[in-house]
Amino acid sequence: TLVAHALKDWAASGALWRDLAVSLCELIIAFGASALVGIPLGVAMGWNRPAEYALSPFIWLLYSTPIVSFWPLFIIWLGIGMNAIIALAFLFSVVQIVINTMAGVKGIDPVLIRCARSFNARTSDLFFKFTLPAALLMIVAGLRLALGRALIGVIVGELFSSTAGLGFHISFYGAKLRFADVFASLFVIVVLGVGMSQAIRLVESRLLKWKP
Repeated sequence: TLVAHALKDWAASGALWRDLAVSLCELIIAFGASALVGIPLGVAMGWNRPAEYALSPFIWLLYSTPIVSFWPLFIIWLGIGMNAIIALAFLFSVVQIVINTMAGVKGIDPVLIRCARSFNARTSDLFFKFTLPAALLMIVAGLRLALGRALIGVIVGELFSSTAGLGFHISFYGAKLRFADVFASLFVIVVLGVGMSQAIRLVESRLLKWKP
């Protein structure tokens, strides 16, 4: 009941919509950038062996490194505010997209490739008509996982240094020991994450209508 009242007061004051807009803007920019970078990079690594050998050590280094440890560097390079938060969320999510995309491209059945080549399929046909459709399921799965990680990156960044956003709301009221307001923030974050994940799932179902 206390959480419901806190959520109602937060919405009535208008601060909820401001905080939600700030966090959503940071999330969309970070997630969009990670998709634009991660998908082509993962395709290149899965399709081209030299590219995989050259880039794989850096990708796995980022994967195994605690991303939060980069935060002081982001503050120095980008300053306190939205840019640093977006950079943190980008690093949280881009590696997941790269790894899943690479696995999807490399996971295509070699028998299918040999069958296509026996019918004189060109390299472009192999790539656009066989490899990408076969990898689509893994790519979308990577996007869904990356979305959750990007949301975590946004909230963590706002906890550290922000004057608005859902993470700032948690930090501000947590310091005042007003836990009903903290749980109200957590409720909004969960609803946001689940809603966007289901939106990606809907896109996935439309893209993969051809699968039996």
